[in-house]
Amino acid sequence: MIYVIPDTHLGHENIKKYCNRPDNFETLIENNWNATVTDTDTVIHLGDVSFDEKRIERLGKWRGKKILIRGNHDKKPYDFYVACGFALVVEELVIDLNNLIILFSHRPKFNHDCDINIHGHQHNLAVYDDTRLYLPLSIEHMGYKPLALDENFIGGLKKLVIKNKQPTLNEMMRLGQNAIGKPGNKDFYDGFGKTIFLQSKARLAECYAIMDNAPYNAARYKYRLWRHAVRYIEGKIGKQEFLQTIKKFSEWTA
Repeated sequence: MIYVIPDTHLGHENIKKYCNRPDNFETLIENNWNATVTDTDTVIHLGDVSFDEKRIERLGKWRGKKILIRGNHDKKPYDFYVACGFALVVEELVIDLNNLIILFSHRPKFNHDCDINIHGHQHNLAVYDDTRLYLPLSIEHMGYKPLALDENFIGGLKKLVIKNKQPTLNEMMRLGQNAIGKPGNKDFYDGFGKTIFLQSKARLAECYAIMDNAPYNAARYKYRLWRHAVRYIEGKIGKQEFLQTIKKFSEWTA
């Protein structure tokens, strides 16, 4: 069996506040993982494992063969994650499951050419690109459990692909994300902890696309360019100021 899990954030104290996680969320994740996954199963981790090396090493000893799709917080060298127990470390992964071409990534991959993109990062169920099919996964909505890519799950995805229909919130919840009940405001709009209105969805998609391209990708973490993207998304600065600012920082990196 193949399982998928996003954004464990082990040892990240502020994630409790940002995402309303219980104090024992690390224990919940570990217990649920080891009670669900067997040593012959594979777990695709969609990134943001932990800030703490010891916790990464601990997760690497949990059951199953582990694949890491690096998130924005997974900044250690590839060899470090392999030494911790990850069999494969990649930026994204494409798998054919029962004639369904699925792209797994940490962030949503805008303008992808697969049947559907399964991703994490947002900690909500919002979709920002209406031109492709996406399934955002939120570990909070999943009840801190790995999600099985079984026949029922793949069958549900196939129905969406055949219809070429972006899943509704209810459909996403039926696909293993119904642990916390009714979605909140951020599941409709954004991942920044407050409502961003629909007019900003296009700006968010635009920022993701810009940041995924050189030279901005190289400077993204060093100069925390996403802070300026958020200001643009929220309408605090205009597009010209945003582009000029990130261009300046990217030139420092070059």
